[in-house]
Amino acid sequence: MSIPIYYVVGLVILWMLQLILHPKQKSTPVKKAPKAYWGIVLQIIGCWFVVLPARTHWTEPIALWRICAGTACGLVAIRLVSAGIRHLGKQWQVKAALNPDHELVTSGPYRIIRHPIYAAMLGMFLMTTLLVGRLPWWPIGLALFLTGIEIRVHVEDGLLRARFGSRFEEWTREVPAYLPLLR
Repeated sequence: MSIPIYYVVGLVILWMLQLILHPKQKSTPVKKAPKAYWGIVLQIIGCWFVVLPARTHWTEPIALWRICAGTACGLVAIRLVSAGIRHLGKQWQVKAALNPDHELVTSGPYRIIRHPIYAAMLGMFLMTTLLVGRLPWWPIGLALFLTGIEIRVHVEDGLLRARFGSRFEEWTREVPAYLPLLR
């Protein structure tokens, strides 16, 4: 079965619209963590390890199971990012930072995982890999992408730990970072 790149691009655009259309925080953060940008850089490089080698194969036939699994990953990721941003509300922002009135959000998807937006990013990465990924490149991309997520999780958890102390520690014991059922 053949799948054009427009299908992948369409799901990515739907996912990104969740990020773009949600209103951003207007207040000045009281604490920032610029080290998280290194995580973003590694995530972007990891994505390029999947997308760039595939550019000459975008219209080749793809097995039906890959289309179904990739679509499922993409749709779950879209739903997860939407729910995560909605529950964060005015606290949502791209950079790792704390606002003056920052609250520890533990409702919605945050009951299951502490970083649903990173889980959604991983879902989109897996979708892209299933639909256009090529060996040996996608495993390298996955390693870089996961390293980027781990950096961002570590930085953000540090900010939240410093702000919320034992309440945050209790939450981390109960709720995994971004992969349900894995601690």
